[in-house]
Amino acid sequence: PPRRRGERDAERERDTHRDHPTTLARTATAAEAAAPAPEGPCSVWDPASPAATAPLDVAAPPPRSRNGGDGLRFCILRDGTGAVRPTRESRVRVHYTGWTTDGEMFDSSRERGEPASFQVTGVIRGWTDSLTHMTAGEVRRVWIPEELAYRGEPGMPAGMLVFDIELVAIE
Repeated sequence: PPRRRGERDAERERDTHRDHPTTLARTATAAEAAAPAPEGPCSVWDPASPAATAPLDVAAPPPRSRNGGDGLRFCILRDGTGAVRPTRESRVRVHYTGWTTDGEMFDSSRERGEPASFQVTGVIRGWTDSLTHMTAGEVRRVWIPEELAYRGEPGMPAGMLVFDIELVAIE
């Protein structure tokens, strides 16, 4: 999954973002995230395609994508089967593939053939914001701006990142 930050960095980010009123105001509510998409498909997902094959809309979110707050955009590619959503304290199991907007795949649990498990707050903020609005079985494509990803951290993918995320289970 997107690399966990050091304990000190994670604590600092939790303290900065957890209950800060401006963060809460800019993050999509559950109702916004669950709102029906505009007519027509948002994006196409083929679970049988090789993980390294970038989606056609990798360069930018399509016009019908939904606003997740703070510049995060997403499309629901497959609805989930449950009603429960993970909390920030939950552990989740996910399959995912990540690309840069030029189509270069930089990480994939699908390619490794095994889902990843982690705490919802142990990953980049764009993932945390997305996962807390998903249900088990749901697949989303998310476009995460650099400010919600690695924020220019050396050695990490830069710019907007695109992920297909399947929430396999809430553990």
